[in-house]
Amino acid sequence: MKRPARATAARLGVGLGAVVAGAAVVGHVTGWRRPVVAVVLHAGLMRWAVDALPAARPELTARYYRVSPGEPALYRRLGVYSYMRLLRGLGWERFRRGAVGFTGRRAALGRLDRATREAETNHVLLGLLGLTLAGLAARRRWWDAAAWQVLLVVLLHGYPVLLQRSLRARLTRLSQGDGRRWP
Repeated sequence: MKRPARATAARLGVGLGAVVAGAAVVGHVTGWRRPVVAVVLHAGLMRWAVDALPAARPELTARYYRVSPGEPALYRRLGVYSYMRLLRGLGWERFRRGAVGFTGRRAALGRLDRATREAETNHVLLGLLGLTLAGLAARRRWWDAAAWQVLLVVLLHGYPVLLQRSLRARLTRLSQGDGRRWP
């Protein structure tokens, strides 16, 4: 992992502080147990993570990133393609394609593979943070806040991880010469 330049690290630090402060303000104004606090926190952290991980440039070559042969079929049964169609309908895929720099050409597949690893890593880390917050809320017996955190972790982080892994399985098949359409 490469250490980001001081200016970049400072910008990321300020951005993270702003996300936490924004969620704190929302929590103070609306009440800490409201779903809007969880939404503001997760949305802000996801936006922050889009810049943070590429700035650190980790290797992302661990064995964890290899998709086993049975995973795509399992994810299909869990409804990951329905989730993908929902994101397409919302325009998210079009926005992300531009941000990732994917042109739709075979030469850009390496960059797309890296982008799936970055997105998956971000979602795993933020999902773990969300589950930690759910645990803290449950410890205070704030069952509603804990439930909102868990729901957002599943919707905003769990399914995106499955989607990134499904896409990477497709990229692996394409790189090995299997040109089947997907999904």
